[in-house]
Amino acid sequence: MKHVLKYSLIFIALSCKSQVTSIAPLNGLSFENPNGTYFKDLNNELDYYVGKWEGTLNNKKYIFEFVKFTQHLRSYDGTTNGSYYYEDEILGKLKVIDLLTNQVLYDNLNVTNYDDYLILGLAKKNGMFSFLYQDKAEKCYLHLRRINGQPNQLTYCYFTLQSYRDNECLNYQNIYDIPIFLPKTDLILTKQ
Repeated sequence: MKHVLKYSLIFIALSCKSQVTSIAPLNGLSFENPNGTYFKDLNNELDYYVGKWEGTLNNKKYIFEFVKFTQHLRSYDGTTNGSYYYEDEILGKLKVIDLLTNQVLYDNLNVTNYDDYLILGLAKKNGMFSFLYQDKAEKCYLHLRRINGQPNQLTYCYFTLQSYRDNECLNYQNIYDIPIFLPKTDLILTKQ
């Protein structure tokens, strides 16, 4: 009986720690909000991006698929006091096909686990949605920003590639030598 009571108390304590305490708009993320705040996509802004988007450039077909994760538990970086919040997020995956050879150059469309997605939606600002792509193998980053186009189109634009820490890309003298499969110029994507 002691063990049952002990494990029940531990379960209750863990359950109480990770509860939603308030709801705030997705763009209201700040460190002043109380523990357990849920930054919710109240206006369904993320829904527009969800689904498959395709585009062709330089004899390559690019297929992006974006998925919305709701009420994802996060903790504040660098804290040890148990600060946490929830957030609606959009994550993406990618497939690249060489149209001349029909060879698949890159494909992670089969990813289903949250931690295996390499494209993370960051923020929507001035009509653009910024994304971060992180290739775990190279530990280098790039941003993808999308601008609303026609109702079923997006413009993939403002490609940049950068390392947040100088020592992350030591294998390459020029940052653009890093082998990635994302287009480096603007591209129109059409919703499928």
